[in-house]
Amino acid sequence: MTLYRSDKLVLMGVMALALVSALATRAAFAPEPQISQFLTRLSEPLDLNSATLDELIDLPGIGPVLAQRIIEYREKHGGFKTLEELLEIRGIGPKRFEQLKGRVRLGPTR
Repeated sequence: MTLYRSDKLVLMGVMALALVSALATRAAFAPEPQISQFLTRLSEPLDLNSATLDELIDLPGIGPVLAQRIIEYREKHGGFKTLEELLEIRGIGPKRFEQLKGRVRLGPTR
């Protein structure tokens, strides 16, 4: 059986399409754990009383320094009782507080 150049191109295209389809299906039905965790973090409010440093850093406008200040405040005061306590942390003003308000929640204090 002889394959002409156009037949080879069609065959290569079909094989490429099958490969892309298989990869897309795998990604859609079995996302990598890190991607899945990241998407969950984006959609669910973060508990200020149990969040890790890395989780706090993922919040908008919070870098490593502010994340560490949040943890230090939490440890010193036995946890957050109200969201407004965030305003007591140096570097978090009304504007940043408004950005965070819908992204954080309060779980039980330790």
